[in-house]
Amino acid sequence: MKAFSAQRRETVTAWLLVAPFIALLLILLLVPFAAILLKSVSSSTAFGLPYLSGQETLSSIVPTLSNYALVLNDPHNREVIVRTLAISVVVATILAVVGIAVGYYMARRPRIAPALSAIVTYPSLAPAITIIFGILWFISSTGPINHLLFQTLEWINEPLELTGTFAAVVIGDLALFATISVRMTASLFEMVDVALEDASSSLGATERETFFNIVLPLVLPGVAAIWIFVFIRTMVAYVAALILGGGSKGVVVLPLEIFNRIQSLGISGTMAQICAFAVVLAVITLLGRFLYVLVVRRLFRGTLSVEAL
Repeated sequence: MKAFSAQRRETVTAWLLVAPFIALLLILLLVPFAAILLKSVSSSTAFGLPYLSGQETLSSIVPTLSNYALVLNDPHNREVIVRTLAISVVVATILAVVGIAVGYYMARRPRIAPALSAIVTYPSLAPAITIIFGILWFISSTGPINHLLFQTLEWINEPLELTGTFAAVVIGDLALFATISVRMTASLFEMVDVALEDASSSLGATERETFFNIVLPLVLPGVAAIWIFVFIRTMVAYVAALILGGGSKGVVVLPLEIFNRIQSLGISGTMAQICAFAVVLAVITLLGRFLYVLVVRRLFRGTLSVEAL
């Protein structure tokens, strides 16, 4: 009886500790998202969200998919979605390759690991806006790259216009998410038993053959999970596009497009259309999240009870 009472007290205490977080989750995330989802299938042109503004109730909503049709059938909108997906794919793929190269040496070369760790850690310590602003100066028409190519070496006839391009946004996102990719990949290599490499070497395999035939196949499922994770993070990033991509007049990505439409509400569309845009972004990222969790659980099946990456 006493054991039952103690267990009950522990359960009540646990729920009391979790309750504030659950309340915040409901108030700040789930309820607003439900309102956005309802608004996205509403034919109303009212500004507010259902229940959150008092202008629209559940009973007054007439379900329609016209807002999604307007969003997805517009050539500009499709271009923004495709561009956002392309940037995310390019960034995730480049960082997967870089993560494998740098992560392996961080895990297997203790002498240079501290230096590599310090280099890849810096982007996570500095504010994103500072990193992106530094890159903007570096690739600007008066920055070091153009100064070297145009004035010092005289290899080009005029300064290169690197800002406001697809490549500039990719460079910015690479700088922002390199730390995550490299550190997560390094942790994968640390999980591979060094004895496997020693055994391969003892059988006459070179270091290159051991890496590609033994080590890399073992970490590839984890690299796939990291690729999906970086893809999701890049999908919702907009700082690089805002500063390096030229803002609303340059390389626009999906989160930036939503922000621009909110600022010009009534000119670029209704609140319902903006909500439809937001739901499209949420669906893409949630699908990526589902794939990430699926890959991680398959990778660590039987060894971990929760997500490890």
